[in-house]
Parts: sequence; structure tokens; C-alpha cells
Amino acid sequence: MSDKRPSPRGSKPILPAALLVEGRRCLIVGGGTVAGRKAEALADAGAKVILVAPQLGDSVRTLGSLAGVSILQRDYVPADLDRDLFLVITATDDHALNRSILESCRARGLLCACPDTGWENGDFISPASFKHGDLTVSVSTGGAACRRSRLIKESLARHADALDQADLLVIGTDHRFTPLAQRESLHLSGTRLNETADMLRQLLGIHEFMLLSTCNRVELVALATVTPPLSHLVRRILGFDRPEDRIYVHTGRDAFRHLAQVVAGLLSQTPGETHICSQVKTALEESSRAGWSAGVLQDWVGTTLHIGKAIRQTTQQTLGGADIEDLCRDYLAGEWGGLHRQRILVLGSGTIGKGLVERLGAGGAQVSCCYHSRVPVFAVPADRVPVFPLTALLEALKNQDAIVCAVRGEGPLLSTEHQRAVMAGDGHPVIVVDLGVPRNVAPDFALGMSNLRVADLETIKRAGPDQSVILQHARDLGDRIVDEHLGDYERIRTSIQGGN
Repeated sequence: MSDKRPSPRGSKPILPAALLVEGRRCLIVGGGTVAGRKAEALADAGAKVILVAPQLGDSVRTLGSLAGVSILQRDYVPADLDRDLFLVITATDDHALNRSILESCRARGLLCACPDTGWENGDFISPASFKHGDLTVSVSTGGAACRRSRLIKESLARHADALDQADLLVIGTDHRFTPLAQRESLHLSGTRLNETADMLRQLLGIHEFMLLSTCNRVELVALATVTPPLSHLVRRILGFDRPEDRIYVHTGRDAFRHLAQVVAGLLSQTPGETHICSQVKTALEESSRAGWSAGVLQDWVGTTLHIGKAIRQTTQQTLGGADIEDLCRDYLAGEWGGLHRQRILVLGSGTIGKGLVERLGAGGAQVSCCYHSRVPVFAVPADRVPVFPLTALLEALKNQDAIVCAVRGEGPLLSTEHQRAVMAGDGHPVIVVDLGVPRNVAPDFALGMSNLRVADLETIKRAGPDQSVILQHARDLGDRIVDEHLGDYERIRTSIQGGN
């Protein structure tokens, strides 16, 4: 798509192109600094350079030792154009001579550039450029702001240098390192997510990134030039100013291995759960839409999603593949000795909310659901679930045995003003399960209410079986599968560091 903004005053519209001058004769008329710089650039590109000037500056005298450069210390003569030339650059202090050479080139069909005050009359200009291995980058403002072009070129050159050391980076924390009460304050969504991303974009060493924030983890996944100062700045931006043992930092192969285990569900609060795959895909799509990531990170994360699928297929029989909905169902069934005829209200109709309704309904519970904006549709056997908009929450809370909160938001959904509705009726005990991060239930919601009990993610996790032994076995299997795919990691790493 072209930029339709008007050109700055003094600029000319240009067509970017890269000239293949290797082995071709190119004439330069002039012996000053500009002529020397153009001659050196042409020689570096493999051209056969002929430089004509009666007087030679220091920058030109040193060019005589360069292969392919011939220096003729004399005045220019029109016959100099009869050398089967590809292009001409006239860079003298005599504007009339430059103009005459340009007109002669036009008559012969030769490309000619005039890098002086008459540059706009020429056929091409030389943009501000730099080379980095086999990479060549050029920047042009159409002649309007050469100083600006140089500044941008120098910034890009520093960026290219940094890319030589770039690698995969993961900085984060999860339920294994940080308890829910502290992890909740680190959650990234809404305004905080965008502000965090804006700060990360200011860091030269962060080339691409995505932010993953789920109920049990907060992570930066990035293509980055990793240095101690950069790591420190990233931690400050993410709010990870806490003891080192609460944060993990993985780079290179370790980061690749970590990501594969994450998407396989091996590092989830419920090992083997499946929601993490869609959460990672969503985070990657959001980062792409916002311009935080491009092809390299997409390739790396996409590869780990493929590996994670292979790990999941291998470890599924070992772990059982339970999701958070299964954990919640089992917790409530354990509290009551079964779910039959228990009245349960689910707040939220997203992926987890729907899963809860269907699992609880399949267990015999009388399930109802509160939705935010779109009326949910449930699969059998929960096809006749009473549904309410959240605007009718106070009425929906009445006469329930349990309330399960699974709403994605930035603040509490249930507060002390909802106590009376929850406890209306005969005052029977009510269990509230809060699966939200940040939590959906205010800290003082059950204060002073003996028949009202709140359980969070950590509570229901503790009530589940100890899977430490089988989980370690599954992780060992996962490590072996990752080892078989490390060539994919190396391929992507090589591609950004000047390889194929």
C-alpha cells in the first residue's frame, strides 16, 4: 500500500532499486570527498571504477590500491563517456560542468547522478546505506532530509548488530514460584497489557514479543538480544521486582524447551490441560495484530505448538489430560459426595464457563449460567440450562448450593453487596469457587458469613490428587521429544543471524 501523504518540501518521489554493477564500467568525475565515497561504494559492489579528476583529495588517493579502481589525474573530456559505461556520477564543484555531463549522458542513454546542488536533475540518488554481512539496508528521504536519513540508518545499523546476538527469551512466573495472591497483581489485561507492551517496544534489545497471561502464569516470550541490563529492565516493566527465586529466565534452547512444555500442559496447574494451546495461540495472534511480533516469533512459537501436540499425545495416557473444569467438578463432588440435584450457578460463558456447565450438568447437577453479552449455546447434556444476563445477577444468585466464577475481567464481580442474595432462603451453606485471575470475588465477600465459603484455584488444586511422580515422568518424556526437534530451533536461530 502506498503512502499518500504529501512529500516534504524539496523531496522527489523515488523508486527504490538495487543496482547490479559487478563487472560493469562506472565513471566518476571529481576528486573530492563525495567522489571518493561514491567510488569506494561502487568498488565494494564489484564495479570497474574509472575516476577522472585534475586534483585528487586524500580520500581519493587511497583508492588507487583498491581492485577495480582506475584513477586518471586529468581534466574530464567528452570522450570519457565513450567507454561502454553502465552509469556516471559527476561530483565536481563546477555545476556547469556537472550539468553538461548530465546532458551528454542523456543523449547517450546513460544513467547519471549529480550529488551536488543539482541532484534533483539526475537519474538516481545514493541513499544512506550500511552493510551487515550479506544484509544491505538503504534509507532515503528523496533528498529532502539527508541528516534524518543518516540518523535512521545509524539506528538500524545498531539494530542489525544486536540481531546477531538475538535469541529466544522467556521471562515469567507461574503457580510453582508465585502464590495466587501475588501472581494476581501481575496479571496482564486491558490497559495494563497495552501499557506494558508500549514500554517493551521502547527497548532496542526486544525485537519481537508476545505477552502470555493466564490463570497460572505471566510470561514475556520474545526474540531478544539478551543482556543483564535488558533482563533487569524487562523485569521492572513486568512488575517482577521480587526475589530471584520467584522468577524464571530462560534463553535459547532452554526457552524453546520451556515453551514446548508449556503448550503441552506439563507446566499447568492441572497437568495435561488443553486450554493453554488456545491461550498461547490467542496471545500470539494479539501480538501480531498489535505489531509486537512478526515472522520469527510466529515461527518459533508455532514450532513449539507442534512439538507440544506431540508431547501431549505421548503423555496423555499418563496424565489423563484433566482441565480446570474437571478439577472444579471433582472438588465440588468431593465436598458433597456427588453432584446429583445440586444447584450450581456458573458465572461466565467463555471456554471454561461452557466446559463447567457441560461437565457439571453431565454429573447430575442443576446448572444455570450467567453470561455477559452473547447468549451461550451448550452441548448435550446441558442443552436446557437456564441462562441469565449479568445484569440479572442478583436474582440468579438466589437459592444456589454453589457459585462458580469463571469471568475474565480486571476486578471483582462479587462483592459484599451480593451477600444477601447468595444467602437468601433457608441459610444453607453455599460454596463459591473463584477460578478468575484477577479474582472474581472480593476479599471481604464472605467476611462474617459462617455458611459462605470461598475456594480459589489453589484451594481446589490442593484438594486434588498428588501427581508429582507421574508428572515428572511425563516431563522426562517431553524432554526427549523436544531433543528430537532442536534442529527446528537451530534453523530459526540461524535464519536471523545471517544464515540460510
